[in-house]
Amino acid sequence: MKKIISAFLSAALLFSTAAALPVSAENYGNDVNITVLGDSIASGYGLSDEEYNYGQIVADYLSGSVENYAVSGYDSAETLAQIRGFDNEQKAQLADSDIVIISTGANDIIKYAASSLLEFAETNNLLRDGKTAEDLPENPTLQSIKEFVDMDALVNFAGSFANARSLSDRLTYIYQNVTYTDANPNGANRTQVIAKQIIPNINEMVSEIKAANPNARIVLQTVYNPLQLQASYEEALKAAYGNAYNTAYIQFKTLFHNITEKYAAQLKKVEGVEIADVLTDFSSTDENSQKYGWYFTKVQAGQENLDIHPTQAGHVAIATTILNTLGETREDGGLLSLTFNGLTNADSYPAHALNEYKKAAGTYCLGDVNSDGSIDASDANLVLVQYAMLITEQAPTISEEQMKACELNNDGIIDSLDASAILRYYAFSLTGGKGTSLKKFLINN
Repeated sequence: MKKIISAFLSAALLFSTAAALPVSAENYGNDVNITVLGDSIASGYGLSDEEYNYGQIVADYLSGSVENYAVSGYDSAETLAQIRGFDNEQKAQLADSDIVIISTGANDIIKYAASSLLEFAETNNLLRDGKTAEDLPENPTLQSIKEFVDMDALVNFAGSFANARSLSDRLTYIYQNVTYTDANPNGANRTQVIAKQIIPNINEMVSEIKAANPNARIVLQTVYNPLQLQASYEEALKAAYGNAYNTAYIQFKTLFHNITEKYAAQLKKVEGVEIADVLTDFSSTDENSQKYGWYFTKVQAGQENLDIHPTQAGHVAIATTILNTLGETREDGGLLSLTFNGLTNADSYPAHALNEYKKAAGTYCLGDVNSDGSIDASDANLVLVQYAMLITEQAPTISEEQMKACELNNDGIIDSLDASAILRYYAFSLTGGKGTSLKKFLINN
């Protein structure tokens, strides 16, 4: 259990410091052009090759193309610098974009928090053996926290009432420096990370984008709070750590919750954008007011390296929030429906987020005739059965929406060509093509 707490505290400090993922241009149709900017959440960090990030899901749903420039670990200043440094091809992509989606701010917040906590750890002799203040990096990352802080010592430190109060005071100090504005008492004496760093950088991003493309719809995402665990998981931590749990977990969770709410509120001050409220969907609650952040992330997936990045379910939720923000709905749910139906825990999908998903889900998913979350030989067989029924002038044995899912080549009839297209896609997915959507496959083949 101590390993769980240690990993948890490490993971709580930064959304990602992973290496940048390569830019990926993908085409799912010609209806819209989408650009994605930002951090590891937007880049799809942590997903497998067979899973889809929300940029892909949105592009597939809208039958458009997507260029994802997001880089793991980027803060708002780095994303702004990236936009300003675009080459001619990237500028052309931005100028031609109908929709620009931005995920930023989380790394600014947590880089500041990490720096303050490293200072606290050094002052209270919580650094690993051999590490000193001179060794601490100027711009710390998650790897810095793991490298420099003795997490077991931090947990033991938090078990003392006096030490717990000291840690609480430091967390309050971090909260004030991150969230305060000039309107707060003593706000002028605080760093104001959101108000004086993130929001100005976002305003500059918006100005750069609007200068290149005045008609682009710009969508900003709120930051979610991943430090929300299942009740059973929390009880195990309480039993093992008592006061240390109450300090090390509850205070961190409360800090993140309050900061994410303040960030969402300050985002509303940015003009010329639309806000996708990811925070609310990720903070769905059950009948006992238990929050579901854990469901959409990998925070409970392991004991050593707890990962607070979105799972496939999390990317479905973010895509849903963005689509509902845009007000775009389609009959064909595409990857949005396909990935949702393919979730192994779809029957536990949180109620609030489920209602949001249903608004955009569509009534069918092209190719997935039996709605089981995969496109395979069983779907091709259903197409052939309906084809046989039609040519013998018998009534279809499936619903009208399922009939729409059968019609792949857009020629207005259901026949063996549609079944053949499904089988070709199925064979492709079995031979190294997983992670390519049906729409993308049909365009390229």
